Amino acid sequence: MKRRHSDKVSIRIHNVGTPLISRSTGSPIESLHVESDRPYTIGRSTANGSCDFVLDHVGISRNHCQILFDSQSRKLYVFDGVILSNSGGFSQFFDEVEKESLRFKVSLNGVYVNRVKVRKGRVQEVLVGDEVLFVCGKEGLCYKDGRVGFVVQEIGFEGRDASVSEGHSRGSFSSGKRSKRVFAPMENEVSSLVSGVCGRKAVGGVVERLNSLVSYCRHVLNSDDPVSCLRVSDSGKECVSCCTMLRLKGGIVADNREVRSDEENHEMGRGMSGLKVRDEGSSPQLHIGRSLVVSNLVSQVESDAATCIFLSDKSKEKSYQCSLQTPGKNFYLNRLQYIEHDPTGSQRVISLPELLHPVESISQIFIATFTSDILWFLTGCEIPSHLPVTVACHHAERCWSSSPDSRTSAPLPNYPNVTMVFPPFPEEIAFGKDRKNRGIACHHPKLFILQREDNVRVIITSANLVARQWDDVTNTVWWQDFPRRANPDYLSLFSHFKKETNRGLSSDFGAQLAGFAATLLSDVPSQAHWILEFTKYNFEHSAGHLVASVPGVHSYKPSYLTESVRSSTYFSEEFLGSVEASVVGLSYLYRSTSDSTGAQLKRLASYISRTRENSLGMLELVMRRNTNVPADVNAVSVLVPNPDDDSREEFVQLGFLPRNIAKWVSPLWDIGFFKFVGYVYRDEVLAAASCRSNQKVQLMLHVLQGVSISEMSKLIQPHHVVALCSLIASLQRCTGIWRLQEVLGCYKWPESQESDFVYSASSVGGSVTAGFQADFASAAGKKALQHFDSQESDPEWGCWSAREEREAPSIKIIFPTIERVKNGLRGVLSSRRLLCFSDKTWQKLRYNNVLHDAVPNPQDRVGHPMHIKVARRRFTSTRGLGSSSFGWVYCGSHNFSAAAWGQNISRSSRTNQDQSYNAMRVVSKLRVCNYELGIVFVFPPPHEETDSCDGSKIDDIVLPFVVPAPKYGGSDRPATGLAMREALAEFREGSRSVFGESEVEEVEEEEEDEAEAEAEGRGEFVVEEKQEEKAYAEALWSQVESSLSS
Repeated sequence: MKRRHSDKVSIRIHNVGTPLISRSTGSPIESLHVESDRPYTIGRSTANGSCDFVLDHVGISRNHCQILFDSQSRKLYVFDGVILSNSGGFSQFFDEVEKESLRFKVSLNGVYVNRVKVRKGRVQEVLVGDEVLFVCGKEGLCYKDGRVGFVVQEIGFEGRDASVSEGHSRGSFSSGKRSKRVFAPMENEVSSLVSGVCGRKAVGGVVERLNSLVSYCRHVLNSDDPVSCLRVSDSGKECVSCCTMLRLKGGIVADNREVRSDEENHEMGRGMSGLKVRDEGSSPQLHIGRSLVVSNLVSQVESDAATCIFLSDKSKEKSYQCSLQTPGKNFYLNRLQYIEHDPTGSQRVISLPELLHPVESISQIFIATFTSDILWFLTGCEIPSHLPVTVACHHAERCWSSSPDSRTSAPLPNYPNVTMVFPPFPEEIAFGKDRKNRGIACHHPKLFILQREDNVRVIITSANLVARQWDDVTNTVWWQDFPRRANPDYLSLFSHFKKETNRGLSSDFGAQLAGFAATLLSDVPSQAHWILEFTKYNFEHSAGHLVASVPGVHSYKPSYLTESVRSSTYFSEEFLGSVEASVVGLSYLYRSTSDSTGAQLKRLASYISRTRENSLGMLELVMRRNTNVPADVNAVSVLVPNPDDDSREEFVQLGFLPRNIAKWVSPLWDIGFFKFVGYVYRDEVLAAASCRSNQKVQLMLHVLQGVSISEMSKLIQPHHVVALCSLIASLQRCTGIWRLQEVLGCYKWPESQESDFVYSASSVGGSVTAGFQADFASAAGKKALQHFDSQESDPEWGCWSAREEREAPSIKIIFPTIERVKNGLRGVLSSRRLLCFSDKTWQKLRYNNVLHDAVPNPQDRVGHPMHIKVARRRFTSTRGLGSSSFGWVYCGSHNFSAAAWGQNISRSSRTNQDQSYNAMRVVSKLRVCNYELGIVFVFPPPHEETDSCDGSKIDDIVLPFVVPAPKYGGSDRPATGLAMREALAEFREGSRSVFGESEVEEVEEEEEDEAEAEAEGRGEFVVEEKQEEKAYAEALWSQVESSLSS
């Protein structure tokens, strides 16, 4: 049969869940423009142009399905999967379908038309008003929160005139045997009353919507346990009233027939006889014993459903308000789909929309995440397009790039206020200290900040910003609302470093939060305003202590050292913090021909030899602004004053502040908000000046309150805000395991008492050795028992060592066995790329008796993968039945790895050539690779005094895994990468035996591997001056010298 000339067809759709995206434009679309007689592929893949239309959702296969419009029959079809070989054109395709000889690859989750799954190897006609879904929930019951797809609203031909009649008809075309109307719902019908189970945003025509309701009620009535059927999800609960009202008023008989349009019923010669009612109550609209008239039934359903939706929305708002009890020193779990959660149970649950409710009152949102599905978040949580949303996320190429243009993007034209931020990774943690080689680093926190007029909500979770991790994978969620201050407090941005061993660490939640956010935004001037927002809210009464990790090589600055620095400061102004910087250009003056006689070097040596050191062995310097240097208007000179001149007018210049430091020091200094004082080590200065070392001279920059700080709210300008953000980001603060030590080291934990120390994570790093475990346990306050009662003042005295960890392992690592993963609800696919554990690490740990199986808790979560990162050390009380246990609990984003928590390295103050000084000063350093964020809840020992007694107990926290966790048996094996690959190959082989020639699409999870290839036992870390820093200093030196000579 000769086919018609190919027509261009326009298919108007309404997206359900994640919107359909055009491959060519990258933007969400509401119409599909296709040519007839040609298959178009829909899927998740954007590689090689394999998909014509893209759905960015984890439940969508790479090539999920194909749609095609047949010009002969004038019908639209959908096919589950993709055709692997079809060179004979459209006619041969249908022939192969009829002969069942077509070679194809099916999708993993299938294709559903009006909740009926399309059979393997068959095509399904799609009519106007039909709902086409690619993710359809459990057993075909397409609940509101689990649906991804679209509803066909209209089909038309481009470039042709179509007679449009009144009402809903949009023209007609011939299908050969009969004329079929194109039915397109009006705009006010887009919000359907029921789709699946009363989905408020679902779409469809009146008849299709009625069929949806009838289909669902038929499912309920035919089930063995209708009540349980309705309780499958919260969405189901909303529809109990809908189905009850319709059944009581109409008494629908649950047969296998569907309501059809007037025209179809007339042609089939049976009208509406397929739907009967019983006499179970009179109704003015439903006439007992007679065939239903479509208009009357539709009116009744719409009226009842409108009431249902109104009540549903009201009850949802009420339930949101009632259920959001702040967790305090505890956490919730995320609400999983298709699980009925017992509200009276010990473990409370919450969903992301509940956390954001009411969205209308939010003024702006900040999010930090590893992976993200922005469109899912915006549509699923009903975020208005005008609401400013900043999302900081991981991007390997952009995060390692040195270009400022790589820091941000605005990916969604329909959401112009959505900004993506890609925080930078420092070059010092790259392989070979060259950012071009990249390295082991992840932007891995999971943080939400919801700003409202009267409060700000801080949410810390282990779930990334993707649908599956909130709907199908167990994660922890903590949040707290903080009230607005009467006036901004700019000093709240600075930690006050108060360590009191018998009263705990004073609250520095606001300073820690601001510091962490500043590190993500310091390279993004348009987002620096977030720093000012933190000053408007009071964070003093936080339930826990923030524990952040920031990539870099950090100096160890515990609180007791900071107190010494403060006491040694000559100035009366309040000390606010310190910044680790350096002096650039020191070698220019002392190694050049201008000092051929060495006079300048001798003068320098004379000054620094007579300058008194502070308690840390450092010399105080003088900082001076260079306002007349064209090379950099922000230039700052570093000077050594004559110790005999009290006026400090006589000095020797060492060099300058680096450009990246001077750019924020100068504007804050010039306006008088802050003052800055520098400190250096004598031996480093002399070694660099006398050519004995190429090592960079470390400069410790102390930040003091300026004369205008009280007027900051009146004087601050946009460029000051950017500089303030950089200052807060640069301030030294404890990070990783040192931050954990700063929080938990304030307490004297009784090592003689029995305790249980567990850590559950979805990734166990390659550097988890006895040394790392000992470092972590020591940071958490564990000490060797024989030294615990020592009166030594050294805080390192008696710390837990690697030798002691090997002899008596202190930490139980909770990680699922491969058998537990394989026996999950979706088998190995549900955990692939969600878990990370190398076989090399397994071989190192298998004989240490530290591994325990991760059994989900409560019971209804068994079979669902876990993405939690939870640690707990619990001391059993010895004071009798009436006393409580104590200890601490951590939850957040840190996996159990050195990349997340940090690895101890060392740095010396001199090289092997520098033998003239009597001792080599070793400085402890912590190398951190990842951005991470979590919170620690402390339940102090009974003998410790605390400022607040909120009545919370450590035993109130129900861990999301069974404790005591079962220890690995002799045949048990963790779900390592190798074990997962073997299990996946086994799964594929089994799938081929079931599906024959067809192939099952493999799902690729959204979580990237957090693999580590860290070298063990890192040696010294030496920092040398970079070429660009030398060039910057030489330009400044030349202009300073010329100005002095003139």
